[in-house]
Amino acid sequence: MNQTLLIAFPKGRLGDELVPKLAGTPLALDTAALKSRVLRIPTATPGVAALLLKGADLPRYVAAGVASLGIVGSDTLDEMDMDLLELADLGFGACRLSLCAKTGVTLEDLRAKPHLRLATKFPKATEAWLSREGLTAELVPLSSSAELAPLLGLADAIVDLVQTGGTLKAHGLVETAVLGRSSARLVAARGAYLSEPGRIRPLADMLLGALKAKA
Repeated sequence: MNQTLLIAFPKGRLGDELVPKLAGTPLALDTAALKSRVLRIPTATPGVAALLLKGADLPRYVAAGVASLGIVGSDTLDEMDMDLLELADLGFGACRLSLCAKTGVTLEDLRAKPHLRLATKFPKATEAWLSREGLTAELVPLSSSAELAPLLGLADAIVDLVQTGGTLKAHGLVETAVLGRSSARLVAARGAYLSEPGRIRPLADMLLGALKAKA
């Protein structure tokens, strides 16, 4: 039986912030393995390894009990409705979920459109915002490069995560409304956390302690 405890680490933006924060701590990732293409990386603590996963897949690995813990953006959690226990807001990865359109297009311009089209990979949050605003729109599902949609006429605007705004500016887009905010969260499978506290809670404490020490 494999006794290695696994923590699901996010690839991409959150992972790029997380990995340096853990350098020099008991959960620092093996640098040689990190430079390879392997997706299961040993940490500085024997018996604990990280799984590198895309954010959209990560909650499933935790909910299924494959990984004891996971680190994922709250935006992803809000979209997925998985039975996960949020243990902590980790205080990094802060960003906004925003409605963005071409420079010069205002929210009122979008409201006035008889057939509004919004491209997004966040349909649940977008539909909730539309309902609050009393608007209707056709949602165009996209998984990446949403910034191109308004520029090429695929959609009138996009709903996407914004951290610094640099990518928007590079594509001639501006934020017209903020729908919500997101940050990195530490999660565990609810059932496993409650039934196996002696296995998962010390690991969670180790992770929180490592991040606090590097803060």
